[in-house]
Amino acid sequence: MQLFYSPTSPYARKCRVLIIEKSLESRIELVAVSPLDDPDDLLAVNPLGKVPALIRKSGPALIDSPLICEFIDTLDDERWIPANGESRILVLRQQAIADGLMDLTIGRRIETNRDAKLRYPMWVERWERGIARTLDQLDRERGQFERSVDHGALSIAVALSYLDLRYAELDWRSAHIELAEFLERWEQRESLKLTAPPVGA
Repeated sequence: MQLFYSPTSPYARKCRVLIIEKSLESRIELVAVSPLDDPDDLLAVNPLGKVPALIRKSGPALIDSPLICEFIDTLDDERWIPANGESRILVLRQQAIADGLMDLTIGRRIETNRDAKLRYPMWVERWERGIARTLDQLDRERGQFERSVDHGALSIAVALSYLDLRYAELDWRSAHIELAEFLERWEQRESLKLTAPPVGA
C-alpha cells in the first residue's frame, strides 16, 4: 500500500501519525508529493488532486483523511477508533472538530497570502473568529480527550500543532494553557516528532 502525502498537510499528518502509533510502517509506503503541482501519480488515484490518498492492495484508492484513518485502524487489532457506541461517536466528533480547525487555519492562510489589494478582511476575520471559538470549545471539552490516547486526541493534537505552523502570531498557547499542556504531552510521542513539518515550511 502507498500513502500519498505532503509534509505540511495536517490531514495527511493524522494518517502518518496513526501509521506510526500502530507500527504499520512496513505495510504502508509513504510517497511525498506536492499537490499544487498536480502530479500525475496523485491525480490518477484522486481526481480531486488532494492529499492524503491511499492506494490499497485491492479495491479503489481511498481519499479523505477520516476514511483513510478508519481503514488504517482496521489493519490490526488495536483500536484507536472505537467500533461502536458513544465512545465511537465522541472520537469521531473530536476528529471532526479538529478537521474543522484545520480547515479554518488553511482558509485564513490562503486569504492572508493573497496580494493585499486582493485580500478580503471579512474572510480573514471570519476564519479567525472561528478559530477562537473552536479553541474555547476544545478548552470546555478538554476533559473528554486530554488524557486519552485515541484518534480523537491524536486529531486534536495535530490540529493544534498546525495552528503553530500557520498562525503562530495567534500565540494560542498563552490563552489556553491546559490545551498547550495537552499538546506538549503529545509532542513527546515519537509519532509527532517523526511527522513534524520541515523547519521553515
